[in-house]
Amino acid sequence: MTDQPETTGKVIRLNVGGKEGKLTTPVGSHIPVRVFERGGDFLMLVLMLDDGNELDQDALEPLVLEYVSTRGVVRFEGQAVLQERDLVRFEVSTAPEVTQRREFVRVPSLQAVVLGDDVGSVRVDGKAIDLSGGGMLLSGGDRLALDSVVRFRISLGAGAHEIEGRARVVRADDEGRRALVFEQISEDDRQRLIHFVFERQREALAKVGRVITPGRAR
Repeated sequence: MTDQPETTGKVIRLNVGGKEGKLTTPVGSHIPVRVFERGGDFLMLVLMLDDGNELDQDALEPLVLEYVSTRGVVRFEGQAVLQERDLVRFEVSTAPEVTQRREFVRVPSLQAVVLGDDVGSVRVDGKAIDLSGGGMLLSGGDRLALDSVVRFRISLGAGAHEIEGRARVVRADDEGRRALVFEQISEDDRQRLIHFVFERQREALAKVGRVITPGRAR
């Protein structure tokens, strides 16, 4: 079953899922949203409004929508129709711009990963072959079905807090490894993961420098 927002009267109940994003208004203000892809020329958005706040209908047109997808950061221009207090139908008016974010560079890093479902009835112990701020390549996840969504916990080593969230299985290679894209992760955890990736990248470059330098001396 596809994750989607459900309406009950004027109250929006958000099913677990969606992609983190933001709407930018013509005056430059930003509204955090959850994006539910629907294909075609529109998307459904749930506005993450503060309690007591209402969104003015006049602020909904035109807008810029940005969110993280499997391809990188996707940017659309379009019009929005406010259907409920915090439910918006976003109608795309231009072709998407896709940008690969620098922090999503992958680095080899063998880290322990635990995956499971929402009720705890399934557990998979694997290893992240490489990591980025947007996903990972997993060994040991042969049982994971393509397009399935799983909870994950990534260990970054002794003394470090685990990275937690939800990810979607988007690809399998000939060796049975699974590529996962993070769909739900806190900003703090993502920033800690990005920092971890950059540190591994810096260490790798330093090792290369130490290997090359003696050769030049000779």
